[in-house]
Amino acid sequence: MPTAIRRAALAAIPLAVVLGAPQAAVAEEPGWSATVYVQEAFPKQTRTNAQIDQINAMFGTDFDTWDDVHNLSLGAKVFKRVAPMWRVGLEFDWSAGSISGDATIPTEAGPAQVSFEQKYDIYADLMAATHFLPCTTCERFEPFVLGGLGFAYEKDKTTLTLRNDFLDEGLFVDNDGWFPVATVGLGATVALNQKRTVGLELGVAYFWGRLEHKVAAEGSLAPAPEVTADTDSTGPNYWVGLSWKFGAPAN
Repeated sequence: MPTAIRRAALAAIPLAVVLGAPQAAVAEEPGWSATVYVQEAFPKQTRTNAQIDQINAMFGTDFDTWDDVHNLSLGAKVFKRVAPMWRVGLEFDWSAGSISGDATIPTEAGPAQVSFEQKYDIYADLMAATHFLPCTTCERFEPFVLGGLGFAYEKDKTTLTLRNDFLDEGLFVDNDGWFPVATVGLGATVALNQKRTVGLELGVAYFWGRLEHKVAAEGSLAPAPEVTADTDSTGPNYWVGLSWKFGAPAN
C-alpha cells in the first residue's frame, strides 16, 4: 500500500505542475507598470472650425482649421495589477499648440494685414483608468481593453486683427475652464526584452470631452460682448509609447 501511494503521488506531480503553470506565470508578473507615450488626436471642434470658416468667408482668407494640423500630446500612466485580468491606475495627458495665419486683403482704406491666431497655452487631463487583460497567459504580446474617467483643464486665446495705416481693428477672446472627460479603447504591449519588463505599447481609443460656455469678447471686431467658446475634444486618437514593469510580483 505505501508503494501504491508513492506511485500515485509521483504520477500527480506533472498534472499539478501543468495546472499551476498559468497561476505561477501571473504571480511572477511585476505588480506595477508605467508608460510614457505620444498621442495624436482628431477632435471634432465643429463650432470652432465653423467660426474660422466664417472669418475666412468674411475676409476672403484661407486660414487653417484644427482639421488641418496635427493635434499631438504627451502622456504618462501608472498602473497596478490588482487581479490576473485587471490593472487600475492613473493616466495624465498634456499638450500645447496653436494655429495661425496672415494675409493681405483689399479694404476701402487700402491694403490691410489680417492676422489670426488661436493658441492654447495648456491642455491637461487626469483620468482614473482600468485595463482589462483578456489573455493572462500571453507573454510577448499582451492585449488590453482600456476605460477611463476624469477631468481636464484648458486655457486658450483667440486673436483676430485687421491693420494698416488707417485701420486698427481687433477681436480678443480669453477662454479657460475645467470639464469632465472619458475614454474607451484597445491596446497592446509588445515585449522588447526576455524578462518582458520593457515593452512597446500601441493603442487606439475614443475620447469624450467638451468645454462649452460664454466668455467675454473684446475689440471692435467682437460680434457681441460675450461669445460662445466651444472646445470640443471629442474624437478618436491613437498612441505609441514605451512601458516598464517593476515592483513586487502581483498577487
